[in-house]
Amino acid sequence: MKITNSFRSHFIREILLPLVAVLVITFIAASATLSWATVKNNQDALKVQHGIIHASLLQSAEEMRQQQQSLAQWRLLIEHLQAASLDVPWMDENIGGWLSQMFNHQLVYILSAGQQIRYRWERPGMAANGYADEVVENARRWQADAPAIQPLQRVALIRLGGRPAMLAVSSIGASSDPRNADLLISVRFIDADYLQALSERSHLQGLRIIEDGNPLPLPARYTLRNLQGQAVGVLSWQPDKPGSRMLRFIGPVVLVVVIIITIICIVMIRRLWLSSLRLSSTLLQLSASEAQAQHIAFHDVLTGLPNRALVENRLNHSLLAAQKQSVALLLLDLDRFKNVNDTFGHHAGDSLIVEVANRLLPLVNNVDTVGRLGGDEFVIIYHPEKSARSVALLCQNIIDALNRPFMLLGNEAWVGVSIGVAIAPQDAVDRQEMMRKADIALYEAKHQGRGQCCLFAARMDESIKTRQLMASELRQALQQEKLQVYYQPLMNIDGSRVMGLEALLRWHHPGKGFVPPAEFIPIAEETGQIVQLGEWVLREACRVARQWPQLSIAVNVSPIQFRSAGFVERISEIVRSEQADSQQIELEITEGVLMDDTQEAKVIIDGLRAAGFRIALDDFGTGYSSLNYLSHFPVDKIKIDRSFIQSLDSGENATAIIESVVKLGHAMGLTVTAEGVETSSQMSALAEAGCNQLQGYLFSEAIPPDRIASLLSSGDYSG
Repeated sequence: MKITNSFRSHFIREILLPLVAVLVITFIAASATLSWATVKNNQDALKVQHGIIHASLLQSAEEMRQQQQSLAQWRLLIEHLQAASLDVPWMDENIGGWLSQMFNHQLVYILSAGQQIRYRWERPGMAANGYADEVVENARRWQADAPAIQPLQRVALIRLGGRPAMLAVSSIGASSDPRNADLLISVRFIDADYLQALSERSHLQGLRIIEDGNPLPLPARYTLRNLQGQAVGVLSWQPDKPGSRMLRFIGPVVLVVVIIITIICIVMIRRLWLSSLRLSSTLLQLSASEAQAQHIAFHDVLTGLPNRALVENRLNHSLLAAQKQSVALLLLDLDRFKNVNDTFGHHAGDSLIVEVANRLLPLVNNVDTVGRLGGDEFVIIYHPEKSARSVALLCQNIIDALNRPFMLLGNEAWVGVSIGVAIAPQDAVDRQEMMRKADIALYEAKHQGRGQCCLFAARMDESIKTRQLMASELRQALQQEKLQVYYQPLMNIDGSRVMGLEALLRWHHPGKGFVPPAEFIPIAEETGQIVQLGEWVLREACRVARQWPQLSIAVNVSPIQFRSAGFVERISEIVRSEQADSQQIELEITEGVLMDDTQEAKVIIDGLRAAGFRIALDDFGTGYSSLNYLSHFPVDKIKIDRSFIQSLDSGENATAIIESVVKLGHAMGLTVTAEGVETSSQMSALAEAGCNQLQGYLFSEAIPPDRIASLLSSGDYSG
């Protein structure tokens, strides 16, 4: 899967970096907390150890005081000191030797009240150091400072001979004034033996004395001070560090936990990456699907052009600016497109639609819109530069482009286009009104013969309204049976006998008088009323046929009626219900009926002939493939179009054409009828050409049913 830089940057910025930051902050916080706990535990432990040292020194001093006190109040010592001469051996054995051996006192002195040393005991090797003067000096100073009301008993640290020592001084006896009493003095140096005992008592490892000015960092230290607060030495030891022990135990566990958490986070980040990647892919697919759905919702699937919804939206936007720049709406409808579908198939029709779109797009600018409304209908929203002139030029370019042949399945096909145009703001500024008026103009273009462009004009709107009104009135006339069927006779070749009648619909409007069929029949075809009208005419014709069984009755069939579902069954049922003979009914169809779907048309004609109806091909010769139809469709009669009859008086070509048609018809066993005969010369020419039947105003106009009897009995067919 292709990963975009934006997705990678977004993942790193929004997910990876915050997670890493949280992990780092968490690890730093955990490490700081663990480090703080370690240091705090070590500091607390060091404070406790300081307290132990202090308590041990106090206890040691108290023990020296008690040891001295037991001797200072000893009656035998007092008696020996009161003797004229001092018994030194006894003193060595009971005083100096005893304190040294029992309590490890290293110097013992007895100072008389006169400040003279009466007895001294010094551990061997220490006499030469001259400690006595310094010791006596400290004792005299303490004695001088002692209160007069209680015995002197004092133990304190001093610096003796550059070494820290514990000095104990006690007044001997129960003298009321210790300042005049004999003093028992003993010294114990803070040496290795003392520190060993102190270490055993305090459970501290590595106790030692160091110089107070030692610049090296010490693991733990305790300053020994005299009574004046002056430092006499520094104790150092290897401190107990419970925090460090805890760290050594917890540290690996924490490290393992950190590693596990890191691995879990890496796995989670990878899963998040994959999930985000899948989510991004899904979102991209959804976005693409949404974009595709959006495109499909507003574009024609076949051509890719904007569909009706998008065209209407763009038209609304264009109309908002119509006051500043005019907007032309062109509705295009392909001519003869159904023929292409019927001839080449719907696949070819789709290819044609695509090619039409490709030809239209280069004809407009980028700001314009070419859309497809559906079927063979296209629309163009055009922003003309020079008003109607450029619109007319565009329409002509479109007509020229679509008049060129299309290659479909290896064959050339021709279609045309009819264009209706409405221009804003002069025609309308509302979308629906623009569409309506462009559609009116398109209708007018088709009505004028197709392959044309027609710009909307106000009269067209009136014409549409008129047609709508006429359609409504025609529907009412049909429902109220205010229509009439007139009949025009079909004569034999010399005009002496009526061979049949053609049923022709007439409408006598209460306000307009007789309305020509050329006006209301197209409206009936547009509105679909032609089917109902045709069936009503057929019923009326059946009644006349039943009244005049010797005559054939011709009834015109509209292409729309011919193509309607169940046409054969319905007219057969009408004939049966009216108790008429289907062989007496002649159905006239035009070439337009046969052009749309030849296969279907042949099936319908075969069905009609099987039901007994006779088929006449009306307006023969007006289509470009009339002769082709005769070879494919089983008809009984051809009626030569009146345009050829009218040309008989103006040139020889018309005579030659009619003669050829008559010979062809006779060769195929068909009856040939000429319609529109108005002069005797035309009648003579048609007789010479060999026509079988004649029809026209020369013989009679169309008459109501109640005049048929008079027409047949009089024999006067002069019109």
